[in-house]
Amino acid sequence: MKCVLCLVALFAFFSNAVIADDTTAKLILIKEVLNDIITEGNDLSVQYSLFNIGDGPATDVELADSDFHESEFELVSGMTSVKWERIGANSNVSHVVVVKPLKASAFNSTSAVVQYVASEGAEPTFGFSDELGELSIISATEYKRLHASHVWEWFLFSVFCIPSLLLPYLLHFTSKSKYNALSAKKKH
Repeated sequence: MKCVLCLVALFAFFSNAVIADDTTAKLILIKEVLNDIITEGNDLSVQYSLFNIGDGPATDVELADSDFHESEFELVSGMTSVKWERIGANSNVSHVVVVKPLKASAFNSTSAVVQYVASEGAEPTFGFSDELGELSIISATEYKRLHASHVWEWFLFSVFCIPSLLLPYLLHFTSKSKYNALSAKKKH
């Protein structure tokens, strides 16, 4: 019995030692659009956040996103393909790409791809970000129509409201003037 307990204790000790030596990297990639409204001709900011939740560093990290074609988007700043030599354990990095949509349409945003080496001597590991799905890019004229101050419309509204406010006031003022004039004659 003592021998079996010793064997179990030795097995548990060595299995913990093997697990403790397992220092591999595990990357999580999050892709998010920073704009609330996506409009044609205005900047669109996309942020990529890489989190290493593993116990070891990730090396030869490559991030690539093939969503932004030159025919539909103009690259303003950042790069759609980025490389890092090393991302340490329990750390993170971020990268922002700013593009300008050239036309208004529905846009299907797919996953970004990350490739990295999880531990020394290992084969490259691939990971994918979340998919944003279909994003709607509205036209510049639609954006102005929805978000303009509408000064001209408010001016016309005011002009059309003046008669409905002024007419009752004038009727009240003339009747009050007549009543005051009649009451002044009766007192004399």
